[in-house]
Amino acid sequence: MEELLTNLQHPLVLPIASVMGLGIIAYVLSRWSALACKVLALAAAIAVIWTGLAISSLDADQANFRWTWVTLVEATDVDSGIAFTVDLTRTTLGMTVFYGAGAFGVLIVLYSFSAMRGQYWEGKFYTYLIWTLAGTCTVALAGNLLVLLVGWEIVTLMLFLMINQGKGDAKAGGAKAYGVLGFADACLLLAIALLAAFGGTDALSLKSGPLDVAEMGATGYVVYLLMMVAALAKAGAIPLHSWIPSIAKNTATPVMAFLPAALDKLLGIYLLAILSLRMFTPSGAMQVVMMIVGAVTILAAVLMAMMQHNLKKLLSFHAVSQVGYMVLGLGTGTMIGAIGGLFHMINHAIYKSNLFLMSGTVGKASGTDEIEKMGGLAKYLPITFLCSAVAAASISGIPPFNGFVSKWLVYQGTLGIANKGLAVALLVVAVFGSALTLASFVKVIYAAFLSAAPADKNYAKNPPRENFCRVAPMVVLALACIVLGLWPATAIDKVLSPGVNEAVGVAEAAPAGTGVATAGGAVVTKDLGIWNPSQATGLIIIGVILGLVCVWIANLGKKVRVVRPFLSGEVAEPGDDRWRVPGTHFYETVQKLPVIGPLLAQGEKGQLDPYNWSAEHGHTFVDLLRAQHTGLLGLYVSWCVVGLIVTLIYLMLGTGV
Repeated sequence: MEELLTNLQHPLVLPIASVMGLGIIAYVLSRWSALACKVLALAAAIAVIWTGLAISSLDADQANFRWTWVTLVEATDVDSGIAFTVDLTRTTLGMTVFYGAGAFGVLIVLYSFSAMRGQYWEGKFYTYLIWTLAGTCTVALAGNLLVLLVGWEIVTLMLFLMINQGKGDAKAGGAKAYGVLGFADACLLLAIALLAAFGGTDALSLKSGPLDVAEMGATGYVVYLLMMVAALAKAGAIPLHSWIPSIAKNTATPVMAFLPAALDKLLGIYLLAILSLRMFTPSGAMQVVMMIVGAVTILAAVLMAMMQHNLKKLLSFHAVSQVGYMVLGLGTGTMIGAIGGLFHMINHAIYKSNLFLMSGTVGKASGTDEIEKMGGLAKYLPITFLCSAVAAASISGIPPFNGFVSKWLVYQGTLGIANKGLAVALLVVAVFGSALTLASFVKVIYAAFLSAAPADKNYAKNPPRENFCRVAPMVVLALACIVLGLWPATAIDKVLSPGVNEAVGVAEAAPAGTGVATAGGAVVTKDLGIWNPSQATGLIIIGVILGLVCVWIANLGKKVRVVRPFLSGEVAEPGDDRWRVPGTHFYETVQKLPVIGPLLAQGEKGQLDPYNWSAEHGHTFVDLLRAQHTGLLGLYVSWCVVGLIVTLIYLMLGTGV
């Protein structure tokens, strides 16, 4: 007991234990006082940030914790042994996830004060949110794969529980999400078992040097692929993405803004980063696979997003599409590409969380999530409109916002790969994906805020209103998009560059222009990714001012006459929806393209979803097994005897008897 209390007081254990304890208290109080759960959730999120500051200030000796839970096989000079240890460590990339969890936790709790008020599961929501924070902190501080798996499973379970509380067919979406993520978790567990069999439990450490996938042979490729599947499923990359659109429509807005939009991306890409930068040295073939997965994810998901009429489902496909840039950047094997991918991970969590919060506010104001039934909200929700415009510009990669900077770095990293033909093809896909993203959000911003209000929405009589709890998180996130766009060096030089260098084992970043060796063996000069955001912003502002001056001069001395529109021989009356253009049909021509159209139609029906394939063929396999169960005892005994004989033969051959 004394040892346990001592361990719980360690600076790396304390935040996990304390947040988990606050979750237990919140669960006990959830039936009686939602207010107490709110306070505990806010306290937990603030505690994560506070303890993160304490962890960052620790000496190097205190920044590690190791406790051997149970030893199965003692280590010898020949064998490293098998022991289950609780291994925690502080890393720069891990602390980025740690701080991100706390910061998003504070903002989501604040938004939920209004959004979740009166919900029947309000108390449990805050409990699940607290435990999600505990699981995320566990992953961020994990020093080996076993500890990471525990935190990983906690987050997956909390996501499932929160999805199940949604409306409509939320339980079906929850089952699908848990099925896909459960499969991914099983892949991660199998990879851990294979890695332990290959090099003992010491091989599970996230602090040891990288293993060469090619030198490990088939085992190395299998382990790497299994772990990559787990990371891509959590992040939501194609083809393991379908759980995100499936839960988007019926899951509570704070849940979507906190987990699929923010934490799942942070955790999935964090695992992919330490897998590719720290644990393994991927072969060229594995890097090509990652880059192709990234490019396909960018293009396929953004095309699906353009076709959506439901705002939350549209945002969910964009969440999938943006993962492609992160995977593409990490797959390049270059320093600048890795930094770009990780920077995009942070930026995406910021603007996508903002956009999901916007969808909740707009959905409440208009009474629907269907885009064609929205309109005219810019006048009544001005702060939401401005924050949404900033987030939309950021996700579209428009300078001077943060999304442009990270995409620019990914572009530069792509150009740094050895195969220039492949580099150009990937670059074209990435840039084209940004253009389609912009087109999609032109539709969203116009339809929700700038188009005429539907005739059945009498906003003048009962105008929607903004409140502090809903708009404050969006304002903070929009400001973050601007700050990281204008001063990206703050994140790149202080966090991401040291984090990548630490992951690949480089003690210190090389001076600009001298080149940095990456995990993939490439050497890239840091100057490639440099651009001047202040200068670019100044030029943009000058261009906008000159445009406004031209408009003012052109209209100088002219009187403006306002009349009702005269369309096709008829006068449009106020509230007449015949002349209203909601914007949802802007890009229907894409559905008529020869190859893309049928693929999009199949994708919308779920025909290209591996989850649906497995369900269909799984039933076939189950029916086949069911047919073999005849109820005859003699047949069952025969199966057992055959199995026993095969096992004995295998053991005899293995021991050389």
